[in-house]
Amino acid sequence: MEAKKESLTALVSCFARGYHALNSSQPIFNDRVAHSLLRDEEKQLISTNWANAIAFFDAEKSESLKTFEEKLEWVMNNQTIPQLVSRARYAEDGLMSAIERGVRQYVILGSGFDTFALRQEQLPEDFIIYEVDHPATQAFKLKRLQEMGFEIPANVKFVPVDFKHDSLPDELKKSGFNNKLFSFFSLLGVVMYLEKQDFFKLLTGISDMSINGSSFVFDYLDDMAFNDLLASKKLIQMRQLTAHTGEPMVTSFDPFELDQELQDCNMLLYENLSPANIEELYFTDREDGLHAFDHFHFAHLVVHK
Repeated sequence: MEAKKESLTALVSCFARGYHALNSSQPIFNDRVAHSLLRDEEKQLISTNWANAIAFFDAEKSESLKTFEEKLEWVMNNQTIPQLVSRARYAEDGLMSAIERGVRQYVILGSGFDTFALRQEQLPEDFIIYEVDHPATQAFKLKRLQEMGFEIPANVKFVPVDFKHDSLPDELKKSGFNNKLFSFFSLLGVVMYLEKQDFFKLLTGISDMSINGSSFVFDYLDDMAFNDLLASKKLIQMRQLTAHTGEPMVTSFDPFELDQELQDCNMLLYENLSPANIEELYFTDREDGLHAFDHFHFAHLVVHK
């Protein structure tokens, strides 16, 4: 694949969302566009790598499941899909509610191969979507959209930001971000890879440039995730995999102290969902064995300064 490291995660996440949409009779999150962004050889390579990884995740399943399709399905449904689709569903459900309350700007941080802009329907005419990502990843996505024949909607603005060197408020302002309008921000699958002080700096910057009542949605790991005596086998394996790829998970929060840790960021904790809450919301009465991941929480913050 002609993809640099920054883009591989975007491709793999896109594959998982598309796999779920195509193969689930009751999709939690129906990303009907995702697979259209991937080349056939990418789909084949990703599916082969995931199916072969079953021996790492569960040696017994690797022996008992015989076909490629069975192995791929088990890995996808047990190791990748539940967290990806539930966090996307949470963010977009929150966005839809926010639009009813007057939000007119959606900022997708670390947007990767997010497809909301290509799936949007019946949004207000003055609604603007800002996709923010590393310049290399964003250039890769823009090239892919062109190659696959997608027309970029007029209300979508791409904002390349290298968070190590660029100012998010400055770059958003250059792209037309209006700090007098209610805004909704999402940051999915990223916080656990950020140093805590960098995350707080990001939150403070967002609260500074947003009016009161604007929202910020993210997922995070609880503090048990880094205790090998308390963490689930699945989470320990995830930490091992990400460390092996050079992007270790480094940050967690105590869910009961999250509001206190955020007090200097001018953000209030509006909602804080535990794995049990997420299970009840999205995984009740399913027949495909999908369940919420242990240690992953969803949070919704509101700017209050």
